[in-house]
Amino acid sequence: MSKTRLREHNIVVKDLREVSIFVGYCYPSTYRAGMTGLATHLFYALLNTRSDVSCERYFRFDVPSPVHSLETSRPLSENHIVAFSLTWEEDIVNLIQMLELGSIAIEAKDRDENSPIVLVGGPVVSSNPEPYVDFVDAFAIGEGDLVIHDVIDAVKNSSSRLDALQDLSEIPGVYVPAAEPSSVARIIIDDLDSLVYPTSQIIPEVPEGSLFEPVFGRSFLVEVTRGCGHSCKFCLIGHICRPRRIRSLDRLKEIIAHGLESSPVNKVSLIGSSLGDHDGLEDLAHWIVGQGVDLSAPSLRADSITLELLEAFVKGGQRTLTIAPEAGSTKLRKVMGKGLDDEDIDRAVRIAKDAGYKAVKLYFIIGLPDESQEDITAIARMVKQLARKYSIRTTASVNPFVPKAHTRWEGEVQPTVEALREKLKLIEAGIRDTPRVTMEGVDPRNTRIQAALSVGDRSIGKVIQLAAKYGGLGGWRRAEKESGIPFFSLANDTRYADGELPWSFITN
Repeated sequence: MSKTRLREHNIVVKDLREVSIFVGYCYPSTYRAGMTGLATHLFYALLNTRSDVSCERYFRFDVPSPVHSLETSRPLSENHIVAFSLTWEEDIVNLIQMLELGSIAIEAKDRDENSPIVLVGGPVVSSNPEPYVDFVDAFAIGEGDLVIHDVIDAVKNSSSRLDALQDLSEIPGVYVPAAEPSSVARIIIDDLDSLVYPTSQIIPEVPEGSLFEPVFGRSFLVEVTRGCGHSCKFCLIGHICRPRRIRSLDRLKEIIAHGLESSPVNKVSLIGSSLGDHDGLEDLAHWIVGQGVDLSAPSLRADSITLELLEAFVKGGQRTLTIAPEAGSTKLRKVMGKGLDDEDIDRAVRIAKDAGYKAVKLYFIIGLPDESQEDITAIARMVKQLARKYSIRTTASVNPFVPKAHTRWEGEVQPTVEALREKLKLIEAGIRDTPRVTMEGVDPRNTRIQAALSVGDRSIGKVIQLAAKYGGLGGWRRAEKESGIPFFSLANDTRYADGELPWSFITN
């Protein structure tokens, strides 16, 4: 990116003489990814509503500097708190690189009284923070919007950095590794309607298709639900964000009305893991398009789809329906707790075609426990049949299983990279030369890294630090070799089956 400042609406720049706490909100990936996430807008708004706080943003890539804020070029090291949101395991290397580039000691033990407090939240660490304890002063375990003000107050009112960390360790839902707690409770809000919601969201002034355009475009993000009521055995959100909670229809309409007034957008994007479980979704969708704006949702559950609902989304400009069968066979979906049969999926695609959708995207997982070769070939068969039957563009997104801490399949092994590649080849062969069908997914080598980070313990910190130094996939291999730690085989390690899990101190 050039040194020309990116034009954004609704940024906040404060007179630093009038505030006492500086916060650097960091997203350790691209600007586009960070600004697509609701967390960036939520915490930026929550913190800047306080008269005593200045919160400015930092991103690892596609910005003039990863260690100077977008708002005023404030150096990362000049913040009292450097707060990261860790959404993807592999972004830990970007986090470490940002610390080093910002002249902040990589390891927590090497920081002194003048160092910022490094705070990390997000689903990755709410599940299992142990691989990252070498680099982090404090973790927010659970829903960070419940504790962020307590964190600010603790730092503001402390007499020293050491005192601040001690005070942070006494806040429910905050994990300070140096305090060596016996347990940490994951915090979950009961009532979404009671939470403050960011209606003046940051919107970049960029042309459509720009590198800096968020994934949903000039869109107002609306969190409809949190958590998920289905609890599939592989799904992290269904386990660490229980129970499912919904915003009321009246509150959602109120939020959107304010958002459309204060944010220069032409679309509303609905966010939530189980949107279709909201009884008022159809009403909400029709109300939104009635406001004269477009409408989108990243994914819908196949058995929650109605023609009237999809007609509203088509009227709102959405042209691709995304659903997640997860497996090619009803049998395996039943095993994983998905609860969809082939008829549900067929019906969803048929309704999408009838409603006017031009394409569907189907998410699948391979390498699941109890998976047979027939389950793999069933994926190709399903994709081919749907594309042919309904003459609709069909994308199969096929990704390897990653065991996640705190899920019911946390102790299941991940197949080897070679085995996963063979499964992918079977699917590719099954859909080859089928009109209107494409296939995409994540490199199995990356999911091997994700799995190790997901179920690892604090002993792998050395591997992580070396991988951050070397970079890329090859960097992880080199880090494993130099450290002598069998990092890539962690996902096949059954040593936790009968013992205490590294993350067992985190309780719901």
